Amino acid sequence: MVVVKSLLVMFLSLSAAVQSAKLNEDDLRSTVKRAMERCGVPGMGIAILHKNKVVFAEGFGKRNEKDPYTAQTVQPIGSVTKSFTATAVGQLVAEGKVDWDTTPISKYMPDFQLKDPILTSQLTFADLLSHHTTFPNTMINWHKTKTSRRDLVKRLRYVDDIPRKQPTTMNYNNIMYAVAGEAAAHVAGTSYENLVMDKVIRPLGLSQTGFSQNTMKRLHPDNYALPHEGVSYEAVEKGEFKVLPLEELYMSYAPAGDLYSNVLDLVKWGKTVMDLGVVDGKQVLNKTSVEETLTAHTIAYGGRRDGRGASLTYGLGWMLDSYKGHIFYRHNGATSGYTSDLIMFPDDDLVIASTSNIVKISQIGYYLPIQIADVMLDLPINKTSDWIEELAVPQVKEYYTTAKKLSQGFLPPQIPNKPATFANNLRAYVGEYTDSLFGTFVIELEEKEDSKTGKKKEVLTYKYNELTSVLEHYHYDAFVVTLDDPLLKFRALMTFSADPVKGEKGGDQKKRPIMRMQIQEMLYGAGISKKIFKKRH
Repeated sequence: MVVVKSLLVMFLSLSAAVQSAKLNEDDLRSTVKRAMERCGVPGMGIAILHKNKVVFAEGFGKRNEKDPYTAQTVQPIGSVTKSFTATAVGQLVAEGKVDWDTTPISKYMPDFQLKDPILTSQLTFADLLSHHTTFPNTMINWHKTKTSRRDLVKRLRYVDDIPRKQPTTMNYNNIMYAVAGEAAAHVAGTSYENLVMDKVIRPLGLSQTGFSQNTMKRLHPDNYALPHEGVSYEAVEKGEFKVLPLEELYMSYAPAGDLYSNVLDLVKWGKTVMDLGVVDGKQVLNKTSVEETLTAHTIAYGGRRDGRGASLTYGLGWMLDSYKGHIFYRHNGATSGYTSDLIMFPDDDLVIASTSNIVKISQIGYYLPIQIADVMLDLPINKTSDWIEELAVPQVKEYYTTAKKLSQGFLPPQIPNKPATFANNLRAYVGEYTDSLFGTFVIELEEKEDSKTGKKKEVLTYKYNELTSVLEHYHYDAFVVTLDDPLLKFRALMTFSADPVKGEKGGDQKKRPIMRMQIQEMLYGAGISKKIFKKRH
């Protein structure tokens, strides 16, 4: 799940496909194929709706290792889901069941309580859906878990040190969207997924849109995209990708990013939003509520930007901006192995959707729609530039460079020849280490084959939610924990210790059992590295 970045696009123009005031489909295809090759994208779909007509809808590349990616190919759309969540809440507002910004979320769902009762009493649907909170994005304990969404919401009361004063700038937060979706579902007396299906997706006839990768595979067995990732820019440029399996678990933060769709349904969705809920002359969604989702609530970026509006703002599930004097609404999405983008120019009746089956880094989906708008709307071209080589490719290269550094971790210098306290009795570390907010790490002793000698030996492993890996000894009682997940890749230190003895100076830890665990140097931990996990007796 990613936020649309505020980028300078005044100096952008299509290289091959912008030299005409009319879209040249052959030039567009050529541009897309070159961009996919240079940016390392295995497959993607693009659809353009202009003046109530789909003028272009095609797929490119492969949806898996052998089958073509078409305009009908479905795939997860990540954070574009947020616009559906906000719209579903808007339907409840129209029915008088909830309000946007008067009643706190805790009144609708009492299980949502924070340590600070004043802050609990302040946060409304509008705050959560516009990212207008100071709440940390404690995503790791929501990732790949079997814990129910409601139980995860209950744990939020254990989050420490949340500032009471709410910001004017956006604090992008998937967990707050999950809370909003769960609260809305609680009011409606149904599940979040059913709420969105009943209030938005089915009424609009979006037959290729739904929740969960398992459902996607079951309902669309002949044309769904598999997720991909690359190990390096050099590899993906050569067309070398790692094809990933679909996610089997439910997504606990589904309101922030669990929908799947295709570009044809997405342009239909964009058209409905542009028309303020009208479909084929019929008011299907409440007009006032749709207008509220398209009203600025927080500032995403407030600086002066060439070619763009005075500020980039966030409504409820939509980014709001302008380009060369033309207003547009937009949201993109990224989830494990997929990216997506949907942009609408309401005054020009133009909608552009793109999807691709590569993790996080498909810059084509961001830049290409702007280039298409230059052509379709006959906008002035300030400077001819090759957006693929000058913008997209460098950003993709930077992504892979950064991803490599993050996956290696930022560990402190290793101190050699410092064995673990219980090096000869690894079972001393085995157990369940718990925290009220983050849940339980299970440390086990397993027999694994040594990659160097081929012989089997006992090693420590961890399991957290459905994530698991071997623990590698680093120094003293610190072990390296590795997470190789499409969404979260990092290495961190897991340090074990005995409970401190009051008044003891020095002492021999070997006389006391291991009772605590702490994770250090953990990126994306959102507070987890500050927590002491206590061993369950």
